[in-house]
Amino acid sequence: MSQLAFKVAQSSIRLLRPSARIVTRAAVGSGRLQNGSLQTTRFLSQRAKLQSLQLAEAPKPDLNYYEENMLLVSPSNNFLPLHDYRKDTEQLHYMHTGKTVTEQLSVMQSCLFNGNTEQAQRILVGMYQLYPQAMQEVVDVAIHNEILSGLFRAKPRPLVSEALQWYDVMENQYAIEPNSNTFAVLIGGFVNNGMQNVALALMQEMLRNGYTIHGMLLSSYLSDEDIRKIENMAKDVVNKGEDNVELASMLLGEVKSAEDNISAITGESAEQESVEHAPVTLDELAGINNKTSAYERQQLNSTNVAGIMQLKSTLESLYLNELHGYNLQVRLENDTYDAALARYREINEKRNDPLLSANTSALRRLSASWLPKLESMIEEEQQRCRVAMEGHSDKDRLKYGRYFVQLDASKMATVTILETLRLNATSNGLHSQSERQNLLNQKASGGVFASTLVSKLSKAIHNEIRFEQMKKRTNRHVFGHRLSLARLATSGKLFNMAVRRAKMREHREHSADLFLDEWGLDTRIRIGSLLVSMLLESARIPEKRDGEAEHMVPAFHHKLEFLNGRRHGLVYPSSTLRELFKSDSSSHSVTARHLPMLVPPRPWMTYNSGGYLTRDEPCMRINDGSEQLRLLKHASNEDRLSTVLAGLDALGMTRWAINRPVFEAIRKVWNAGREIAEIPASSYNEPEPVKPADYDDNPKARIKHHLETREWMNGRANQHSQRCDCNYKIEIAQAFMNHPMYFPHNMDFRGRAYPIPPHFNHLGNDMCRGLLTFHEGRPLTERGMHWLKIHLANLFGKDKMSHDERIAFVEENKAKIMAAADDPIPAAFLNDEPGAVRPWWLDAESPWQALAACIEYTEAVRSPDPAAYISHLHIHQDGTCNGLQHYAAMGRDSKGAHEVNLAMSDRPQDVYSGILRVAERYVNEDAELGVEEALQLKNRLTRKIVKQTVMTNVYGVTLMGAKEQIIARLREVKDENGVHVFDIMNLSKLALYLAKKIFASLGEMFTHAQETQNWLNESARRISSSMTRAALADTIKMAADARKSSARLRSAVKQAKAAGETLDCDEVLELWPDLGPGAMRRKRLDTLADKPMTPVAWTTPLGMTVLQPYRKMVTRRVATNLQNINVHDVNMPAQINSQKQKTAFPPNFVHSLDASHMVLSAIECKVAGLVFASVHDSYWTHACDVDKMNSILREQFVKMHKQPIMANVKAEFEQRYSDHMVPIVVWDYVNSFSFEKNGELKGSQKRLSKSGHEKQAEQIEADLARKHIESSDEAEGVLGGTDDLVQMQIEVNDQKLAESMEVVDLTTIELIDPAQDLFGAARQADLIAYTLSVNGNRIKDERRALMKTYRERVSQLRKYMTQAAKKTAPSKEDKIKLCAADQAAVDSEEVTHGTLLKYIEKIKAERDKLIDGLDEKYPVKFDRSIAISISQRDDKEQLEQLETLIKQGKLAGRLVKGHKFTELTFDDLPAQGDFDIEQVLRSPYFFS
Repeated sequence: MSQLAFKVAQSSIRLLRPSARIVTRAAVGSGRLQNGSLQTTRFLSQRAKLQSLQLAEAPKPDLNYYEENMLLVSPSNNFLPLHDYRKDTEQLHYMHTGKTVTEQLSVMQSCLFNGNTEQAQRILVGMYQLYPQAMQEVVDVAIHNEILSGLFRAKPRPLVSEALQWYDVMENQYAIEPNSNTFAVLIGGFVNNGMQNVALALMQEMLRNGYTIHGMLLSSYLSDEDIRKIENMAKDVVNKGEDNVELASMLLGEVKSAEDNISAITGESAEQESVEHAPVTLDELAGINNKTSAYERQQLNSTNVAGIMQLKSTLESLYLNELHGYNLQVRLENDTYDAALARYREINEKRNDPLLSANTSALRRLSASWLPKLESMIEEEQQRCRVAMEGHSDKDRLKYGRYFVQLDASKMATVTILETLRLNATSNGLHSQSERQNLLNQKASGGVFASTLVSKLSKAIHNEIRFEQMKKRTNRHVFGHRLSLARLATSGKLFNMAVRRAKMREHREHSADLFLDEWGLDTRIRIGSLLVSMLLESARIPEKRDGEAEHMVPAFHHKLEFLNGRRHGLVYPSSTLRELFKSDSSSHSVTARHLPMLVPPRPWMTYNSGGYLTRDEPCMRINDGSEQLRLLKHASNEDRLSTVLAGLDALGMTRWAINRPVFEAIRKVWNAGREIAEIPASSYNEPEPVKPADYDDNPKARIKHHLETREWMNGRANQHSQRCDCNYKIEIAQAFMNHPMYFPHNMDFRGRAYPIPPHFNHLGNDMCRGLLTFHEGRPLTERGMHWLKIHLANLFGKDKMSHDERIAFVEENKAKIMAAADDPIPAAFLNDEPGAVRPWWLDAESPWQALAACIEYTEAVRSPDPAAYISHLHIHQDGTCNGLQHYAAMGRDSKGAHEVNLAMSDRPQDVYSGILRVAERYVNEDAELGVEEALQLKNRLTRKIVKQTVMTNVYGVTLMGAKEQIIARLREVKDENGVHVFDIMNLSKLALYLAKKIFASLGEMFTHAQETQNWLNESARRISSSMTRAALADTIKMAADARKSSARLRSAVKQAKAAGETLDCDEVLELWPDLGPGAMRRKRLDTLADKPMTPVAWTTPLGMTVLQPYRKMVTRRVATNLQNINVHDVNMPAQINSQKQKTAFPPNFVHSLDASHMVLSAIECKVAGLVFASVHDSYWTHACDVDKMNSILREQFVKMHKQPIMANVKAEFEQRYSDHMVPIVVWDYVNSFSFEKNGELKGSQKRLSKSGHEKQAEQIEADLARKHIESSDEAEGVLGGTDDLVQMQIEVNDQKLAESMEVVDLTTIELIDPAQDLFGAARQADLIAYTLSVNGNRIKDERRALMKTYRERVSQLRKYMTQAAKKTAPSKEDKIKLCAADQAAVDSEEVTHGTLLKYIEKIKAERDKLIDGLDEKYPVKFDRSIAISISQRDDKEQLEQLETLIKQGKLAGRLVKGHKFTELTFDDLPAQGDFDIEQVLRSPYFFS
């Protein structure tokens, strides 16, 4: 072993000693390291001999092209397993320590960030010693890469020797294999320290380990400067002709290839430096209007609120035309808080400039004035944190201080101001509807909950810190690689699934995850509350009251208020500041990082690599909770997401543009301030309800006025919200007028795709969709004109006509269509002049989309060759109640298929009108019976009233949810004078009545869909209340052990107390070990054992595992300087919300099918060369390609539903939950008779208590099953939970029962199986119990008679013996009368005292023998009895039948309630119908 290798081994031993110093700084001198460079190289050479000598990549297996391109997953047993919290090391670690492993490792990373590498190493080594199992399962190479990187960044000089030592320890001691990032850190570090020979040796070792130079250059640990130095090193080697020339040439080739790739994509030269652009300033903004562009920017009367002004400033980059393409996209993603900070500073510098007031809103000037003081307070706190970190004196501050110093004070102050303004201005969006209503009802201060503000603010700070770190960890090669993947996706090659899977494997191999720190709950809440407190102190606003001079008052207030009986902390704006918020949006704020993209999104290569260019985020929208994230990561690593991610890419690659004519029409309406076509008016014009004269005396009038006032206040708030929301959309549309747009997509946990940009996308309202067109145009063609006309008719609500009728509608209204295109918004109408005619297109169901279609149709008709007209408009093909379509297809339901247009028909069927007709029939029938609700609703129902409830019923809307939907629709019904038809006081009961009728109508029309829903509901109910067999056994064992330990401890305490002694701690722990280390974890496990923990999970046809995330909230209280804050602890295992798991499963299952069909269609359309977009079950393409898309939609639907979807789900459930036990309620049929001496039943009977005969384990299991059922909120229902009623009924029939009873021969009886004949088995059990009871009475009677007889005989013999002893002849009266047998015995021989005693003993033995023979003569035990136990869940009909027979006096037993666990099974699937799924291929109105 070389000298350096020996030293490395020595240092590795020292690293394992927490008390020892981790590194020896004396050995770090650069001279010594230079002298040891040769030794280092030799050491690496020796390591190389131990490795494989094969270079380059490992051989790849041959790919079967057909299998690689399969989009649908065939049924298999290889489903993705779920995590069991009882075996999950990380969750057990959190339950034990209150921190996740990642949280504790974040402390290590913060030490590295602050330059304390020694402490970081000590923390990591210590955690390996304290938590070896958790570290082994959780920690990967990314943690060690952070240590290596920190050692090279150490101050005052890099610790390069220690880095090499740690590299060796990492492999040999911790069994961590290095990856390309590891070698990138080492090679970059040694090159920067002038140790080229070591770097080249490491590069060779990297190749021997199977990693490539290309993968190394893609490491985010290498900066552009690092790569430049590595490149120069390679050039020197080549120029000097030294060793490793081949390796250096290979490296130079990779660098040049990457640079050429970047040049080809971005248009930059390879030598061009990346340019850092400063944020846009006010002076630059002032000159924007002088710049010319393809579209002249128009004036918009924007809302002067914080979010809108921030959005406008962010969008200025798009108007400047300084950058193009990818560079502009990167600037947009980076320019968020930096730009805001620059604007604030500029405002403060030019505060006395008169032009400032004209160009800057009052709110912006006000918020800018808060920045200096807040920044100063943050800097002071950061300094105190640094002092605490150095001296470790203030441990409380140290907990959050190491993170608090990681962001610049000015940036932190800017984030705090903007987020607090945004959340307060949008506080309506932060509360549920009921919470908002409580704020109105109780006249609370408004604002935002302090817990919400603190959590969101700390999250924003944490995200900004991460983003800043990620910006530093990138280079041109990483950026270029992302661009090359985007180009590959744009070319369509990534939609060859064989190519995609190969690229995804390559991506996973060469781009390991970076370690992202995780703040614990305490840290997040403390930092957030600290910043809120500072802002409350520093933010001031001028206020002038009547008769007083202007003075500064707090801009925000914090107070505690009681809402719904609970005390909540609220942070709310002052009245003056609230006036500035009055027009703000209720649910939106903007960040530049969530705008549409200017270039194609990065394709999704892994679960968190795709979408925007400069940041990584999961492809799934996960609210909170590590359960889903870990499952998603697991699925990605096993290549289970390739098809789904390809679908997201297919949607994201669609290029969009703004429809300029439609935009001009919208701009005119917006600036006019009128309410037209869903664009809200600039002011709320509805008069406030007037208090009625009898308000104080009439309770009904008071309630009605309260409801009307609440409705008016909600209407005003919604109007402001909608106005600002509309403003966002128009501002974004205008900014992107000269730019193409892309919408990167992600998905929810069911696989449904959504655009990531939240403010403006094609999933938005009618105005958004009208503003958007495809950027790419295609010739219309004759068939395209056909579909354009149908599309135009559909937008006017004619989608239930035949295709020919829709085309005729367009032809009949051709003049109106052209007039709408020529002058969409006539000036007379816009100015509301008398006699002005309302534009015809405004009567469409989707007016802005209709206007876009009118313009497209007009331009095509007027073109020289309409078929050759280049069309950009998106044409829609919509499904008919898509959820019901899936139910009908799964069940092969012919009737349902006809109603939802799966089957062939001459014209489209209207399911909503069909439901309306059935509901009207129910209402009319009730009206004839005088039902009040029916009388009010008769002849007033419309298709619109029932449509939303019918549409959402299949997606799981509850009865109460449907009631709220119908209330909104009924409130819209007005007479010709604009007066509400239905009294607001009656809306609730009318809506509830109608919701029930609609549900009944659906059950009548779609019977099979209802049966399938019921099966899914019941399956989810069973799963969500189950637990694994192993967990059940462990729980029972823990409970039994605890009982034994408790009993031993009580006995020991009692004995010690009797002896006057006490037990010490060691003795207590020996008697009850659970009280020792890990007691808190065991206590939590015991608590969770009583509750259901199993979520519902299934695999979609695309192979994606869906996990329902519904769990009950676990809260944790954190004490802060602001208040005590209760927060949701997502890391703590939580009980399943069984009700939500059950009710949400059917809609989520259908949504997953809907999403699968969409993904299949998107990929096939992309492969076919179509431009494609979708809005869930609405599919869009060019008019000329509608026929192709329709064919694909039908083919993919049939292809998916040819699979046995329901059978696959049932089979997966049976396999996934094969080891699960489910608690059930059982009713045991027991007999316990008591008779009179004459054999008749007594008047009272005893209930048999089974628990006295059960074993301890059975008792524990029964208790556990009962608790699980109670936790699941399961209805007991069959017997009403009482036995008194059964007892009372039976007492009445005692005589009848006695007469029907008979004794049976227990030796020859043939037992009846309860499964074959329940009543016969129960009757037989009665007779057996009767016989046993009669036999018992007979034994008692005969035993009593025998005892009496023999007692008299013994008594006489004893008297006889006494007289014989006296030898006196008795008188006639006293003469003893012996029985014949006794007299004979006495007369046969001479009677002596001894012989007489022996004879008496002989008599007693004879008596005992006779008594013993009674048990054989009259059996009182019957061991062959068959227990009759009836499941309340599975045998409801039999249970009800048995109960009825008991009440009728035909059975004499009792039903005794109990609980137990039984194997989890699933009911048979509903029978399928005879519908031929192939008919979908020929159905003209399946999508139309």
